[in-house]
Amino acid sequence: MESGATRRRPSRRRAVRIAFVVAGAFAAVVAIAGIPLYVLPALDEPSSTDVVYVIGPPTEARLDVAREFVEDGLTGAVMISLDPDESERWEAAAAVCDGAWQDDPATADAEVICAKPEPFTTRGEARELEREMAAHGWESAAVVTIRPHVSRARMIIERCEVGELSMVDSGESLHPWYWAYHYAYQSAGFVKAGVLSGC
Repeated sequence: MESGATRRRPSRRRAVRIAFVVAGAFAAVVAIAGIPLYVLPALDEPSSTDVVYVIGPPTEARLDVAREFVEDGLTGAVMISLDPDESERWEAAAAVCDGAWQDDPATADAEVICAKPEPFTTRGEARELEREMAAHGWESAAVVTIRPHVSRARMIIERCEVGELSMVDSGESLHPWYWAYHYAYQSAGFVKAGVLSGC
């Protein structure tokens, strides 16, 4: 005669199998739902704008996009977002903040503003942009970030008074594990942004 423990074993295995199937199905739904948000977000073509804002971290790829705006005569001002705790980590950004572009005739006339948003979050960066736009009388801004961040950044920044906003992909190549990380990170960020309101 089977004991109660023996009889319960198959049902536990079945419950574990069901849990794995449900988890797998949930992961698949999240992956598919994330395609229009993270993989194929609405992007804008580079065009004339009052300021180009490189939001953190200020990778070389993002700085290169900002530089192209300046060289192509599409803007005369560049803002760079720096983490107050990691300013020294981003050497290329530090060099630009220290005047490296002034030595190049193609970028010498660009106004470079190195901002340290508090807090160093997308919301903090949005508020920093709003302050600088009001201070300079700017009416348009192009924000440069990585592709999976574009949709959430647009949503948060549009809550502030930033005039005409365009979102530009930095074109950075991301490893599969980094895509997975951003799926989770940006999804959590959307939830947080949904709870918060205003700029």
